[in-house]
Amino acid sequence: MCSPKIIRKHFDIYIKIAALAMMGIIACVGLPKTALTAGSTDEVKMSEGLHQGLNYLLSLVGQETPDNQALNIKQIAPVLEFIASNTPDKTKGAMDESFGMPSAYYEFEFEKDLNHILRLSFNPSIPSNITTPSSVRIARWTGTSGNEMAIPDFANSLKRLDNPIVFRGVETLENTPDIFTGGYYKYDLERTILLFKFEGKSVLISLSKQKEPSDVGKKGVVLGSDDDWNYLYSGVKGLNKTGLGWVNSFMYNSYSIIVYYETAPEKPLVRCGAFKWLRAGWKNINMVKPEHISRGLQRFASTYKSIIESPSLPDADKIAGACRRISDLDLNTLKNINQDYLKSLKERYAEDKSLSAKWVAGLFEDDAYVDSMNRDELQSVLVIEYLKRALGKPYEIDIGKL
Repeated sequence: MCSPKIIRKHFDIYIKIAALAMMGIIACVGLPKTALTAGSTDEVKMSEGLHQGLNYLLSLVGQETPDNQALNIKQIAPVLEFIASNTPDKTKGAMDESFGMPSAYYEFEFEKDLNHILRLSFNPSIPSNITTPSSVRIARWTGTSGNEMAIPDFANSLKRLDNPIVFRGVETLENTPDIFTGGYYKYDLERTILLFKFEGKSVLISLSKQKEPSDVGKKGVVLGSDDDWNYLYSGVKGLNKTGLGWVNSFMYNSYSIIVYYETAPEKPLVRCGAFKWLRAGWKNINMVKPEHISRGLQRFASTYKSIIESPSLPDADKIAGACRRISDLDLNTLKNINQDYLKSLKERYAEDKSLSAKWVAGLFEDDAYVDSMNRDELQSVLVIEYLKRALGKPYEIDIGKL
């Protein structure tokens, strides 16, 4: 008979192997399609000029960066040239670990102009999860000094872009549950957004560096298809995966560079290139591989593209108005609507095995779950319900009646 020590050793090895097989830990929050096979390990070839350009862009992120630092567009040029090129196999794959983290590049296109994207995705009156419902639960901006703030109206600035615009802040973000582990995380990002002209073409670059390790990962649930955008958040530490419920996981560090480049201003077309670096796991052991990052980026981009290009999507002003009406609701009304939302979910997914877990079933038993939610969490549910109804998707609550 094996000794307890040997059994424990073998158990630890099993857990690590299982975790490596399923980790897929959140790869792309804060990032915004060409086809990509999940798990692709193609390598993107990077020139020295591209490396230098990426390093320069990340140097613009952080509280210590002077606000009056002039933007050197010449140093960014290799990055823009890389994105604008049509090099085979350039649109996806792993990059080197120049920042000590696994990384990946992902590229896709919007058949819309940059103004349309900015009015929806970089609008101070529209929450981030409107265009990223499969990736972002909540996002809130603060200034580098900690005061709450809103991002500028970049679409309005685009009309008179005589000089580059540089905006810096801190974004507190909580993402949606990971498809494979159910884990979701809350963390702070130092953010810099650049808007400028390059050879007569409009460019927006969104930059981020994670400030410190995330809060410990918590158990979440993806109900039904991920395309349904129905998620549950337990507030309980761990991962929602057999054998991994005990894991205290973290997103340790991440960098991202997302470039929106209006490569052909004579037609509605924006090419988006996303560079992402990520370390995540537990016990300070990184469990992320480039293919995990690629899968996360694909999840994000597929949803993002479908929303931005949808002919059913209301005008940005109409969306902003609906979001204002939701934010004006009193707390009791928000809680009552969320209770109705949970009741509808329970009926719709009564046969879903995701609801069989005791801790998941407990979320529906009384009012404690909704009572524990803060205003941001309550509002985020209603915002997504509004979006689903507007796009003709199945929804639980008719926000149009508010």
